[in-house]
Amino acid sequence: MTVMLCCMAFFMGRIQLFGGFYTLGIAYVGAMYLNKQTRRWGAVLGILGLLSVGKLDTILVRYILILLLLMGFRMGMQFFGSECNTKNQTVLTGLSTFIISLMSLLIGQATIYSMAVCLLETAVAMGLVTILAYSIQVLDKKRTTPLTQNEMASMSFLIAGLLGGMMDFYMIVPLFERVYFKDVLIFILILSVIFLGGMSSGIIMTLIISTVLVVIGYMPTQFVAIYLFAALIGGLFYFLDRVGIVFAAGLGLLLGFALFNQRVIDLPIVGAYVGAVVMSLCIPRNYFGLGDWFGYGIDVDEEKHLIHVQTIITERLNHFSKAFNDLSKTFERISDKEVHFGQADIQNMIEDTGECICQKCSMNHFCWQDYIKDTYASSYDMLDTIEKKGCITVADIPVKFKNACINAESFAFTLGFKMDLLKLKRQWQKRFVETRGLISQQFEAVSESIEKLSSNIQSEFYFNKEDERNIREHLHMKGIRTKDIMVLENNGRKEEIHIYVHYKGEMDLKERLIQGIQEALDLKVDVIKYEYHIEDKYCYFKLGIRKQFNITAGAAVAAKGDISGDVYSFMELTSGKYLLALADGMGSGKLANEESTATIELLESFMESGFKNEVAVKMINSALVLKSDIDNFSTMDITLVDEYTGIAEFLKLGASTSFLVREEEVTTIKASSLPIGILDRVDIVSCKKQLKDGDMVIMVTDGILESKNDFLNKEETFKHFIREAKSNNPQYLASYLLEKTRNLLAGEENDDMTIIVARVWKQC
Repeated sequence: MTVMLCCMAFFMGRIQLFGGFYTLGIAYVGAMYLNKQTRRWGAVLGILGLLSVGKLDTILVRYILILLLLMGFRMGMQFFGSECNTKNQTVLTGLSTFIISLMSLLIGQATIYSMAVCLLETAVAMGLVTILAYSIQVLDKKRTTPLTQNEMASMSFLIAGLLGGMMDFYMIVPLFERVYFKDVLIFILILSVIFLGGMSSGIIMTLIISTVLVVIGYMPTQFVAIYLFAALIGGLFYFLDRVGIVFAAGLGLLLGFALFNQRVIDLPIVGAYVGAVVMSLCIPRNYFGLGDWFGYGIDVDEEKHLIHVQTIITERLNHFSKAFNDLSKTFERISDKEVHFGQADIQNMIEDTGECICQKCSMNHFCWQDYIKDTYASSYDMLDTIEKKGCITVADIPVKFKNACINAESFAFTLGFKMDLLKLKRQWQKRFVETRGLISQQFEAVSESIEKLSSNIQSEFYFNKEDERNIREHLHMKGIRTKDIMVLENNGRKEEIHIYVHYKGEMDLKERLIQGIQEALDLKVDVIKYEYHIEDKYCYFKLGIRKQFNITAGAAVAAKGDISGDVYSFMELTSGKYLLALADGMGSGKLANEESTATIELLESFMESGFKNEVAVKMINSALVLKSDIDNFSTMDITLVDEYTGIAEFLKLGASTSFLVREEEVTTIKASSLPIGILDRVDIVSCKKQLKDGDMVIMVTDGILESKNDFLNKEETFKHFIREAKSNNPQYLASYLLEKTRNLLAGEENDDMTIIVARVWKQC
């Protein structure tokens, strides 16, 4: 790369600006400070470039002296061990230019105009050093990452200088006359930049290259406008890929001639463009690595990278899922073993009783050897009596055994005690087996959840690159510079938008951001979260697609005693659903409240974490069964409303009737199922309803509707109360219905009473 950079100094040294200034070559040598070889050979080849121009006159001598003085300054820095950087090399280049130019003026005839020109050339040389340093560093490091705007502008100056300094030749082509190779290269560059970097990059590159070529006298001034117009039209058709760009740019070139060249078409230029089109279409789409500077293919690479990340994560999650599934099957196999009394257990129990009571008895040999069958028969009879009555009395002892055994009562009571011990042991064994079964369900639920998450990551979640690009362009048009944009889709629905933007203290940034995104996606969005990082000068926004439905909810509670056993919850989930839940623990008071609270807290946690409804309910059921030695259970009434579609799913586990109110119509929603926490397996009954604007969902506990003797037909009376209320306010309606129900019972409440009312309304 060092050799190439030094060779480029030769071509840059040949460039003459405004017919007498070789400042661009001086600036290029000034920017070549990266190492000892580039500093030395860059200056030497720059001098050779000056000498190759032609006749050695005072102008060329002046610029050769500037380069020699610059070399002298650098040798001095090297001698004193000073490090070269853009700042000091810019100063040294400007100083060398100013000293030699001033000496030239002092030798000749100095005027105010010539002095002003001297100062202007010094300033231009210093500016060009700063600009060209960017591109030289990019080339020296062999950069394969996208260029910044400064680097792109610098590279445009460098390319324009190389084109201006290189020797040109032409070919005679029928119809187009002379087609110059330099013109062909210019159009190849313009087309490639438009294709790789888009319209903005193409226009910047075209403007700089054409302007520099006009300054060095290669083309007329109006060609800047003609080339820019061609780049503009070609960039507008960027979405049509390379073929569309070349045809659109060609049309723009012809229109440019018509608008800016007095309707005169320059046939050699058109011929050069045709040659550039043919060559461009034959060049690889990455233009031999040039696309790396414009980020061409990065979107594809990022997408492949995300796919690889997804694959790795899903493989890991699948391993975890399989491990939990295997663990679940292991516990399930253990729990499948039935616990019951076997013949060996009964025989051991009889023998243990005999050893305890009969070992020292003088009749031992008679009972346990000569008449062993009669002894066992009597023992079995006594065990049957114990099993049926739960105990044994003296009257229950068989007469034959009582007459034959001198310790008949002790034997019978000891046998009963052994039976009780065996029963207790079997009860605990059964409990252990049931516990293993419940743990198996927990592991199975975890396995299913991990498997679902793995499936979501693999197939359902998707980063929409097209939308990201569209948003970036719209925000750019509104003056908002973005650092990063991510549009996350789930099952084909845009779920979240994450944006990092540069922040300069704009007060209306959020409003302009929302407006730009809505124009880009043609969807309404809302800001979910935003953070201003003033020190780092950027902002983070998390946005979501505006939901079609909103839910407002209210509740009313009346406790039978001091503490209500009913616990309710309504909350908005991150999945875009709204949760309404009601739990009623067994009985009332503190214990019932604890069971209900545990049920609701687990439900909220599982639903917020994204567990499926059925999995969440199963895990809560097994947790409640394992939680306590006493039989405590809780009813559950769950309603999940999708705020995007308005579909409500009702899940009932031993819960009372719910009501769906639509205008004057009141519909009941019922299900027959057991509460959770009773059995290790739970049956979930659910149904779905499409909600509309203005619908209301009313959920109640059994204290509202159930009674021992329902002479008042409380369900129909409650529906009458709903129609009678005629209110759209959920909190007011809940309080009103509770008050009417308590008045109806006239203080004879048998249970806690809770009412949840939720109203659905559609957003505009």
